[in-house]
Amino acid sequence: MSSEGGVSKFEEDLAVGELSEQYLMDIVRRKGLTPVKVEGLFKQYDFFVCETKKAYEVKRDWKSAHTGNVVIEIEHPIGKDSGLKTTTADYWIFDLPDKYIFITPERLKDMLSFERLTLTEFVGKGDAHKKKAYLVDVELVKKYAKTVFKK
Repeated sequence: MSSEGGVSKFEEDLAVGELSEQYLMDIVRRKGLTPVKVEGLFKQYDFFVCETKKAYEVKRDWKSAHTGNVVIEIEHPIGKDSGLKTTTADYWIFDLPDKYIFITPERLKDMLSFERLTLTEFVGKGDAHKKKAYLVDVELVKKYAKTVFKK
């Protein structure tokens, strides 16, 4: 699936997501810590901080400004585990237009279970296949989060 100039929507989204990761790693560096980006196809997490031995998965979801929800993917394509089911990250960071939400995968799973949220299936913009995911209100995610930082 290509857009003008031969760049796919997936490639555009990947590049934008990597900018979010780089920005967050720069914040970590300014705190005197050493983040290491995982290169290539690695679904478990995006970067690791050497001194703390903590891994982070960055989820950029600026569409949440319009929908009020974040996407928590569990299968993509349907039948193949992804997202929350495959992560080994210590923290997920939701990069939203006006804030960062830091939350552990365990707390996400607790939230999905306790709140009895409904799983949905859809084809994301730029995707070729359906995924299974939860669409979760940002305010609910904030209630379960460890930290919320304003940008």
